[in-house]
Order: sequence, then C-alpha cells, then structure tokens
Amino acid sequence: MTSTYKPCMLILRMKTRTLNISLPDKLVKALDRRAGVEARSRSEIIRAAALSYLQWWEEWRNLQAYGRRQARRRGIRPQDLERLIGEVRAERAARR
Repeated sequence: MTSTYKPCMLILRMKTRTLNISLPDKLVKALDRRAGVEARSRSEIIRAAALSYLQWWEEWRNLQAYGRRQARRRGIRPQDLERLIGEVRAERAARR
C-alpha cells in the first residue's frame, strides 16, 4: 500500500500560510519540548504532524478499500463480520 503523500516533496513545493489555532497548554508544552529535542521550530513540528496525519488517513482509506475488495471477492457481507470474527477468535483460543 503506497500513499500519494510525499511529505518532503510537499514541504519543498508548498506556499505557506499563517494559521491561528487554539491548543491546550499541555499540548503546546509537549510540542515545544519536542521542537527543542529535535532543534526544530514549533511550526516544523506541527507541519510534520499534519502531514503525518494526512498520510495516515490516506493509508487508512486504502486499507478500507482493500478490505472492501477482499470482502467482495470472498462474498463476505457486513452482517457476516461479527460471526466470522467470532469464529476466528474461537479457533485461535482453541489452539492455545
């Protein structure tokens, strides 16, 4: 599964805009600590986090699409899932 997001390329090509966001104090302190450890700015840390989230979301959507394709291929319907999961768990428990 490959993602369409390429964080390094996006950072090099993107124009920047200033955003005003509200964050809890504890989160800001954690961001500042991480920025200090990595010798990066707070903005760089937040930018990396946002890009990471977008990449994760794209991968999650790809995984869901893969699961839907596999279910269709195997003839599994949504109402079958609980039963099938229960069967697999029972088989695994019996092997222990």
